[in-house]
Amino acid sequence: MNTNMSRPLALLAVALLAGCGQGEGRDVASSKTPAAAARVAVDQDLPVPAEGTPFGAVLWSHPTDLARSLVVTASGNAGVTLSTLDGQSQGSSSGFIADAIALSYGFDTGAGQAPLFVVHDRGTAALRAFSIDPGTLELRSLTAAPLLLEAELTGLCLYRSSTTGKFYAFAATDPGQLQQWELSPRDGAIQGRLVRNIAVGAGAGHCAADEMEQVVYVADEAVGIWRIAAEPEADLASRELLDLTAPRGHLGEEVKGLALLHGATTNYLLAADEDAAAVYVYKLPEAKHVGKFTLAGVEGAKFESLWAGFAPTPRDAGVVLIPDEGETAAFRMLRWDAIVSALKLPAEGARDPRKVTPIAVNTVEPVVETEQVEDYGDAADDPAIWVHPTKPELSLVIGAQKKRGIEVYDLSGKRVQVLAVGRTNNVDLRQGVSLGGKRRDIVAGSNRDHRTLTLYEIDSATRKLTDVAAAPIATGLRDPYGLCMYHSAKSGKLYVFINNPDAGEFRQWEIQASGSKLTGKLVREFTVGTQAEGCVADDETGALYIAEEDVGLWRYAAEPDDSSPRRQLDSTGDAGRLKDDVEGVAIYRGQDGVGYLIVSNQGADNYAVYRREGENDFVGFFSIVANDELAIDGASETDGLDVTSAPLGPLFPHGLLVVQDGRNITPVERQNFKLVSWEHVATALGLQQR
Repeated sequence: MNTNMSRPLALLAVALLAGCGQGEGRDVASSKTPAAAARVAVDQDLPVPAEGTPFGAVLWSHPTDLARSLVVTASGNAGVTLSTLDGQSQGSSSGFIADAIALSYGFDTGAGQAPLFVVHDRGTAALRAFSIDPGTLELRSLTAAPLLLEAELTGLCLYRSSTTGKFYAFAATDPGQLQQWELSPRDGAIQGRLVRNIAVGAGAGHCAADEMEQVVYVADEAVGIWRIAAEPEADLASRELLDLTAPRGHLGEEVKGLALLHGATTNYLLAADEDAAAVYVYKLPEAKHVGKFTLAGVEGAKFESLWAGFAPTPRDAGVVLIPDEGETAAFRMLRWDAIVSALKLPAEGARDPRKVTPIAVNTVEPVVETEQVEDYGDAADDPAIWVHPTKPELSLVIGAQKKRGIEVYDLSGKRVQVLAVGRTNNVDLRQGVSLGGKRRDIVAGSNRDHRTLTLYEIDSATRKLTDVAAAPIATGLRDPYGLCMYHSAKSGKLYVFINNPDAGEFRQWEIQASGSKLTGKLVREFTVGTQAEGCVADDETGALYIAEEDVGLWRYAAEPDDSSPRRQLDSTGDAGRLKDDVEGVAIYRGQDGVGYLIVSNQGADNYAVYRREGENDFVGFFSIVANDELAIDGASETDGLDVTSAPLGPLFPHGLLVVQDGRNITPVERQNFKLVSWEHVATALGLQQR
């Protein structure tokens, strides 16, 4: 995955969109004659303070008395200023040059929720945080220390994650970078941590973030408007170019400020064109261009930024604030209903931002992460957990390394063994299996270099893996891919399922002893239909669970002679809960047949949980997010995972979940594995703990 799109690639995207006539699902034509702009009257002008410049403005809604709401502005040398809705000064915070401002609600300061203002201080190239005391209407500084951008700011917006509740500041900086800062409370103030740096393009500037859709819109002034995933663990490859500048799109030649207006049923994106002093309006989520407007009765207007949102008076009407630096400088206030009328849009009010969006997904944090794998790119894949028979703290995580072989880690995340045996895509293991007259712990792997099934034994004294295959076991598959093991409670036999991406072709091998070595005997073949990788077998129930990546989750029979029809447990798309790709599958084995099936819902960067018993009823989703205290990032784009119910010491008293982290960020590093205490998963979803 390429997370950094350079300027040449951005221009290539423009050329491709232009050549195709329109972007996928986008109203972007190969040649656009600019439509006539509607004229919208300014409802009210708010004065610019002496020695100030109208750089930015937001409207803060009072939590209990809307009549006491305030317009808060970034006024250059005059700092941050406050005024009532009728333009009366309500104070200021000066001593720095404020040239950008953003507002969000529901920030937890540690002493309760408060509105959060983030302001850019041009003099120090740093971000400052403030709140407003609803009683005194005074600004209160929340900044423990200014967040140093070390670059020139070109745009600023705030984002609250509806997945985690965490707050982020997006700061577009020259040349063409979008910094994402996590903001968190500390001793009644705010501290910041840079979590990622997104390359947008040399003209990247203003931004607007949407917590409901989990995206950030960025204006690339010479190209157009981008929509980028806002969650720090999200895939940046899914960015979209929504519209282009003239002559290829609707926009003027220099797109600047962006703003979001959340209506009762419909949301809109507004974009400012500095040269034409016009505002373009798009209906979301399809980003359909629905018109543009200019300011009626205002000569020589010049503006870069704008803000749109809820208005206290008239209630729910909505307003657009435009800091006009033109011939008659002022903070212009326009009523949203006047814009709706001028553009012939459906009439509706604005959503009250004080009603904070609830957290959508249960979250847990990793408590350990392994060292990075030894190769760059998409290298780590499927883990398996080996439980030490007498000293659980000496247990191991065995990771498939699909560019090298197998890497083995202890429970602190330290690498303790590397087997450079060829590209190994998946691994699994079974312990205490009777083979060759003794009980053995066997690991199996799918080797793509040699197209073989590889077999290893773990020595509990040395905690080392050694090859125990009597001879290479040729799979006969074009590309040995996914793999899982099955130890039959019915027969005591050990099996390995291994698949090929083509049509989801599966082969089942019986593992047999040949002296101290092991061999494989092919006993069954079947196809799923399309590409599949993740699978897991339940030794007690005889069920085999397979993730067909773009289709959903299936339950098969694991016994080679059981011809029971398969049953679909869940599906992707509108009919199901899952989002392609569906990847790793593992079983948390509780007592008396109770437990849970854990599935990597890779397309949504979360994990689905189903009951092990009965009809495998769906339980819920959870996400693995960053552990800020331990400086461990979350997990995303997970391929393989494994879980055990065995107690593994004080960090994992009720079991351990291990997941591959496909995007290892903060800092950006090679892939690794994240270790999560099952106790935290169980608490988040109200699950059983063994």
